[in-house]
Amino acid sequence: MAISEQWLSSQVALRNISIVKFSELLWVLDARGVAYLPALDWLVVSDLHLEKGSYLRSYGNPLPSIDSVATLKRLQLVIKDYMPARVISLGDSFHDNHSLSRMTLQDKKLLCDIVNSVSQWDWVEGNHDPDLPVGIPGNPCHEIAHDSVVFRHEPDALKSSVSATGQAESTPQVIGHYHPKTRKTISRRRFSGKCFVISDNLFIMPAFGQFTGGLDVNDEVMLALVSEKSRVCYMLYDRAIFKV
Repeated sequence: MAISEQWLSSQVALRNISIVKFSELLWVLDARGVAYLPALDWLVVSDLHLEKGSYLRSYGNPLPSIDSVATLKRLQLVIKDYMPARVISLGDSFHDNHSLSRMTLQDKKLLCDIVNSVSQWDWVEGNHDPDLPVGIPGNPCHEIAHDSVVFRHEPDALKSSVSATGQAESTPQVIGHYHPKTRKTISRRRFSGKCFVISDNLFIMPAFGQFTGGLDVNDEVMLALVSEKSRVCYMLYDRAIFKV
């Protein structure tokens, strides 16, 4: 852990971070699109989608080969700021099963250097990358459970527990997959950006990857997961984070 109370206070004042509570833990939401748990010294990131650009180029899309290195360099800076004991990448870290074969040697080295700079790195499997590419350090896993919270790529409706009164309760889950985004109108100006979405039992991470799009929080798919009344959104815009 590299952060201090003074650093936290200054970053909150600059709107670079917001501090929230979810599943009895305090979370630092970073405007760069990651979440940090000070009590555990864990950093959570989701949906890197490495080599999405080269995948789309193979289908005729004229995209430059910059997405992987741009994503990795941004992630490297975040990790240098927090110096976490553990990083959890919440699935779709690689855009497809052949991503690594299209990655340049320099980008592969950068990726391995970043992973090896952390004591523990967990790759949660996603729908785009059910198998970790051979030769990449880190621990592949289906999900990670810690006390009362589960980290996985997509929500599991079967995750439930029984309360002291005998009532079934859903286990809080931290997920990725949906790439949430939202918008806000201020003084007739419309702002939009990626966002965190948080309810009592669901914490949806924004996508971190350079070429990742987004699903509006008011889309029917998102509303089926988290209703408008039950959620709080934290929008990322121009290196700042805003509660909307």
